[in-house]
Amino acid sequence: MMALSYGQGVALLRIGFGLYIFSGALSKVTGGWLESPKQLLDNFINPALQRGTAEPYYRPFLENVVVPNAALFAQLVVIGELLVGISLVLGLLTRVGALGGMFLPLNYMLMKGLLSNGGSIDRLYFLASLVFFATAAGLVWGLDGKLRSVFEGNAFTRWVAGLSGRAPREAAAGS
Repeated sequence: MMALSYGQGVALLRIGFGLYIFSGALSKVTGGWLESPKQLLDNFINPALQRGTAEPYYRPFLENVVVPNAALFAQLVVIGELLVGISLVLGLLTRVGALGGMFLPLNYMLMKGLLSNGGSIDRLYFLASLVFFATAAGLVWGLDGKLRSVFEGNAFTRWVAGLSGRAPREAAAGS
């Protein structure tokens, strides 16, 4: 049996995490999150507020912004998870997807309490997304790698795809 390279191993994890996030988003879609904030409020926000597990500095955000706009936030959670899942599975704009993959669980951890055991899976997702961001995980088995020639002509798209250094023309001109 042939061993995977480090890049292939990270790509395999990226795809697995992406599929898991995407399937969770699909269950929210079929669970009515896009039509009603009931699931968000009843299963996540209200219990966190009632138990007092939300971080003290995050609680006012939940009470004064999220609860009054719960329908919007339920939709944003679903859309965010769908986009992160698709980005990770396809390895497309992986660094942006990984930033979303850090942002979402960070908010979940702040709601559940940073040191709470209820947030342990969120810490895992945050850490995995940090690894995907740092390693430009879409370059192996991903569209970021396949679209390398498209992305390498612009500094921003080079960064998004995780391509290092200057564009080929810039490097040749600088020599």
